[in-house]
Amino acid sequence: MGKRAQGEAEAENAERWLLTYADMITLLLALFVVLFAMSSISQKKFDEFKTGLLQTFSQMQLQSALKGGSGLLEHRSLITHPGVTPGPPQISIPETGSGTPASTSAQQSSQIAAKIMAALNQANLASDVQVAVEKRGVVVRLLSDKVFFNTDSASLGPVGSEVVNVIGKVVKPLPNDIDVEGYTDSAPIYGGPFSSNFELSAVRAVTVLEQLMRTDGVSAARLSATGFGATHPIVPNSTPANMALNRRVDVVILNSQTTNRL
Repeated sequence: MGKRAQGEAEAENAERWLLTYADMITLLLALFVVLFAMSSISQKKFDEFKTGLLQTFSQMQLQSALKGGSGLLEHRSLITHPGVTPGPPQISIPETGSGTPASTSAQQSSQIAAKIMAALNQANLASDVQVAVEKRGVVVRLLSDKVFFNTDSASLGPVGSEVVNVIGKVVKPLPNDIDVEGYTDSAPIYGGPFSSNFELSAVRAVTVLEQLMRTDGVSAARLSATGFGATHPIVPNSTPANMALNRRVDVVILNSQTTNRL
């Protein structure tokens, strides 16, 4: 009797590993179920996202700065919601400290750029000037080699003087501050009235500033001039054509957020 009980106990203990094995299989099954659930993608949500993305990029067009395009900022969501009819695109405009919407400065800069271009077109001078709207304001670029300065000279030519006068008439009634920035290429200066590219660029900027102030009546309190020399090229000084682009004077009409610096 004792030997039979002992044999039954040994048989029971020999099959105990099945319980551990079953527990492990159960845990693995639960793990794979969780992993599968985490990796599964809602086809409906994916299709909605894909449709919204395609609609956004198909509707988005490149707009000029004069139209104030905002691109993707106009689209608040790429996923449609059942029961909700999409309204017209809207953009949230942060308020500045003065209570004026932040977009006002960009709109004003666009208007100023349009007025300058219209005045230059009327005087048949638009091909001699580049006008761009940047974050800081309107940049009117005067390329010195075309009509403004002789080599190593800071004197305005006849056409250059006329261009500055056209700009002056547009900006005179405005409240915006104006920075006049002179630039040169990287070629060193040997001899002549200027000792360095910094001096040449600074004198050229002052020449434009003085004409805006004395001839065109722009308030001196709104004007400043800076010479950058060859430190800020817009293209590499690798070819004569590129070097000609870097010899320039920029008249920057600062926007309302940057103006009144003092």
